[in-house]
Amino acid sequence: MLPEDENRFVVSVIKELLNLCEKTTGKNNKALVAADIMYVVGQFPRFLCSHWAFLKTVVKKLNEFMHERHPGVQDMASETFLKISKLTKHMFIAQQESDKEPYVNELIRQIPDNQKDLEHH
Repeated sequence: MLPEDENRFVVSVIKELLNLCEKTTGKNNKALVAADIMYVVGQFPRFLCSHWAFLKTVVKKLNEFMHERHPGVQDMASETFLKISKLTKHMFIAQQESDKEPYVNELIRQIPDNQKDLEHH
């Protein structure tokens, strides 16, 4: 897929999934939509690399999901984070124009809190 087509596709799918999440009721249903979103973003590393702010937002959201107690959400968030971090690792270690330091530094500082919640589950 050409990058422009991929961008349009990913943006439209994410928008639709976010709209679905807003309309969805029930924790189980919302967890399913969240899992779908995590799956989709993990499939398009080129899109993530060309949209740093979005990648950073996705990682922050995955971090939130890692603290979620709903069955399967922590696992899916952890697996998606691992996949994305492997595919976009150069983005985390480079200092982006909008940031004061490489993003990996912030992620490292969050390890104790993340590890504590993941260990209790």
